[in-house]
Amino acid sequence: MTKQELLGAMNAILNNYLLGMLMTRVTRAENWTSQKEEIASFQGPPPLEKDILTVNVKHIIQGMLNPSSNRILVIEFENVLKRALVSEGHEAILNYCEQSNQFPKYKATPWFQFARIIRNVVSHKTGGILQQWPGDLTKAGVTSVTWRHKTIDIGMVGKEVTATHYDVLKLYSDQLVFAEKELV
Repeated sequence: MTKQELLGAMNAILNNYLLGMLMTRVTRAENWTSQKEEIASFQGPPPLEKDILTVNVKHIIQGMLNPSSNRILVIEFENVLKRALVSEGHEAILNYCEQSNQFPKYKATPWFQFARIIRNVVSHKTGGILQQWPGDLTKAGVTSVTWRHKTIDIGMVGKEVTATHYDVLKLYSDQLVFAEKELV
């Protein structure tokens, strides 16, 4: 992977997040009334292009038309977007740094451990719960990590770790700036 490929991947990850956010923030509930098809069709890849998978989306359409259900669907979808931004951003940089022998540079950033733990929280088991404190941090005697105004500590094991859209975008911004300016 080249640096340009990393930056392209980082921009694609951000664009996916932003597109999803635009869909939830721009598409009004009443627009769902014009959706007549209750079945979504997905064509198989070659050589299976004649294989069409159909999925009933009636419950999604009905949910989007109901204000209380709409709110839950939107919150859950936006949580998926936050998890993807956090985990995919960290993984893209981590992969590039390992391939280009720049991992020590990434690990030395003041937010690496925070980003790593957040990525673990959203990626493992019940996304959102701090399942365990990293063993290497325990061995080093590190019981908390801080990034900007957020702190995660060992006492939070078994508890939910939350992050706002502002938080995940700021963290992603820090990661993107690092990738652009610090990596070769």
